[in-house]
Amino acid sequence: MNTINLIQQAYRDFQNGNTRQAEQVLSNILQSQPANVDALHILGVIHAASSQRPQAIDLFQKALVQDPNNVSLHYKLARVQFESGEFTAALQAYERIIALGYVKPEILLAKTAALVNLQRHLEALACLEQALARWPDYADGWAHKGAICYQLRHYDEALLCLDQALALQPAMADGWYKKSLALDKLERYTEALACADRAVSLAPQSAAYRLDRAVILHKLERYDEALSDHEQGLALAPANAEAWGDHGLTLSRMKRHEQALASYGRALSLQSGYADVLSNQSLSQLVLGQFDAGWQSYEYRWKKGNADTPRHTDLPLWLGQQDIAGKRILLWSEQGLGDTIQFCRYATLVAALGAEVVLEVDPTLKTIAQTLGGFQVIAIGESVPPVDYQTPLMSLPLVFKTDLASIPAGPAYLHADRDKREHWRSRQDFANGKMKIGLVCSGNPGNTNDHRRSMPLQDFAPLLQSDAADFFLIQKDVRESDLAFLQQNPKLRLPAADIDGFDDTAAIIANLDLVISVDTSIAHLSGALGVPVWILLPWVPDWRWLLDREDSPWYPSARLLRQDTAGNWHGLIQRVAEELNDFLSVSLKIS
Repeated sequence: MNTINLIQQAYRDFQNGNTRQAEQVLSNILQSQPANVDALHILGVIHAASSQRPQAIDLFQKALVQDPNNVSLHYKLARVQFESGEFTAALQAYERIIALGYVKPEILLAKTAALVNLQRHLEALACLEQALARWPDYADGWAHKGAICYQLRHYDEALLCLDQALALQPAMADGWYKKSLALDKLERYTEALACADRAVSLAPQSAAYRLDRAVILHKLERYDEALSDHEQGLALAPANAEAWGDHGLTLSRMKRHEQALASYGRALSLQSGYADVLSNQSLSQLVLGQFDAGWQSYEYRWKKGNADTPRHTDLPLWLGQQDIAGKRILLWSEQGLGDTIQFCRYATLVAALGAEVVLEVDPTLKTIAQTLGGFQVIAIGESVPPVDYQTPLMSLPLVFKTDLASIPAGPAYLHADRDKREHWRSRQDFANGKMKIGLVCSGNPGNTNDHRRSMPLQDFAPLLQSDAADFFLIQKDVRESDLAFLQQNPKLRLPAADIDGFDDTAAIIANLDLVISVDTSIAHLSGALGVPVWILLPWVPDWRWLLDREDSPWYPSARLLRQDTAGNWHGLIQRVAEELNDFLSVSLKIS
């Protein structure tokens, strides 16, 4: 049998699964004919198919020395180099193919992929536009252009390209999938879900499609459906750490925190130090009262994907390891105003260690924070005096190893200014003998949890039926959607229109017998002032309110009233109205 026949037989053996025999025959040929292009070529194909990429590259390159214009060899070399992560070499090989006159859409697309992996996105777009100018009906080209626009965060342009691709090829599952991702980024979740549905229907065994559809369903708060997709996707891709983290997050939104912790554990077993998972894990640990582990995990809030940017990182961080007696330390606020009110109490514990405390807070909190004690309070943006250390406020529970039994929760640690209190009493006729009830229906609309924690003002209507009390809307900002109800109900007064800062709010609250508030900074302020406050909580509460209890270890004057099902403010308000009638009846008897 001559050499050509031997090579052909070796290729047939390879196709029939007799790889070792084919390799042996070709190796024998190359021992006597080391420059045999066909033997080098076929043996390179065999090595590439068995993932022996360095050997395949070497064989293809040797063959090209003998036959430098062989397009097939250049193409196979480029593919193996690309699969090996040698994107610059792959790009050069694709450019050589094009220079040889073999200009086909699939070659330009392959060149584009190499450019994308080299982060040369604009050149990749130019290459695709060259292909699409010549082959305008090339669906894969439009899809890949959409994918590049997506990577460049040009989401609207990505949609146009993907629509073009899908018009040409409606059964392109990946096109529908990529379109769902672009719509998701544009927060057009209902449309994104429809596209994800199409992708899954076309490729039901794709783990990625199901897992990303689960994320969209989660954002739409369709948690049962999201959980189903998570679980089907994870059955297909059980080693996906991100998916286990997403699974845990959905479980936490369903108030299934123990199961969420198990999922977070799976994610961390696959990817230790996964900051997003550790940060989310901390919230489930804390809401379950697992403070020791929770405070430690909570430190990953600075490392997660959407983390706030910490301030004062040029100063040494103190987390309790160093003796700070005689040192000056900056304690700085983070996150929301309510967080600052809740955790500024720790400033007195730090001062008790012998440190000189400088407390930095939002400007609206500066005056009220000065009532904490005898240390310096500055507003964010003001000059910071020289200090030895800095600590973010919400790391202090970790420093002091706070557990449920050791929360520093005195009856009141902030105080309203006496003169302001009297000023507001005179302005609002607080001396008419009736009980004074303050109401808060909504907080900062920019809070990511606002749609779950806030409610329309008109939902408070059942509380206003009693003539035994005066009612005051004590939130500074009233939403436009609530103005009509406020104007139609003169029984509900609005002292907050002239509020200057939280010291004014504190003075108003100090004149009240009870505050009824959703989970906002005013609820925290009421608790910090020691004024009775009923805090209305969504079915899945923020971690600090724990689960299934009516008291708060953080605020002795607080009572927690919770939704019995997700979003059911109506049922909760009916219960609050009954409780309020009882409260007012008892108060009238006592008076």
